[in-house]
Amino acid sequence: MLVLLVLAILVGGSLQRVAGMGFGLVAGPFIVLLLGAREGVLFVNVVGAVMALVVLWRMLPRIDWRRYGWLVATSVATSVPAAYLMRDASSAALELVVGLVIVVAMTLALVTNRLRGARRPFAERARWPLLLTGVASGLGSVAAGIGGPPLAVYSVLDRWDPRAFAATAQPFFMTNAVAAIVAKVTVADVVLPPLVWWEWLVVGAALAGGVWAGELLAGRVSASATRKVLVVLAYVGGLATLTRGLVGLLA
Repeated sequence: MLVLLVLAILVGGSLQRVAGMGFGLVAGPFIVLLLGAREGVLFVNVVGAVMALVVLWRMLPRIDWRRYGWLVATSVATSVPAAYLMRDASSAALELVVGLVIVVAMTLALVTNRLRGARRPFAERARWPLLLTGVASGLGSVAAGIGGPPLAVYSVLDRWDPRAFAATAQPFFMTNAVAAIVAKVTVADVVLPPLVWWEWLVVGAALAGGVWAGELLAGRVSASATRKVLVVLAYVGGLATLTRGLVGLLA
């Protein structure tokens, strides 16, 4: 199990560095399959927060702090109500939600991308799209450890500069994940998986290795190729998690 966990972290971490997002979306469903819904999603939140912090320092000059502020305002406020909603849910139900969130969000992102040319960007100071995106991302982070898809959809609709998007996403993902961790630990009584100390060291090494691999790939892999790999892996993991949750509910 640890080997598979390390592989998921390496792949998700490298995509996070190259594309600005992708750890929760790609690694998340596989981690949930390995560790279970409750502990797995909390694990994704913890590792995802650290991952975003590590990547953040490479992108500080390009962060749009105004957008970040409006996004965080509603995502953090959503965390506690979302934790209350998931507190009494079964593991199978949570796995179903995780898989469904991934598949629906990725499909929406792909459809939205096709509409790029037909859409006008939001008004420069429009706040409601940012607030709505923050709510959706906060719910996704608590329920599934995945807060990226709503942000990706917003970036496409607003024609946000990819470099500014990737930079601003890092502090947002970090704050979003920390809020989800606090809400779930205090409200839903969720705990981290019982890994021994040396297994946590291996996880930390895998996290660093993922970022290092992303650094190497960032200048060599096209954005188009990265996007295609991310979509395929996300669909595979999302469908696998959704199927296991559905089987658990029907059993």
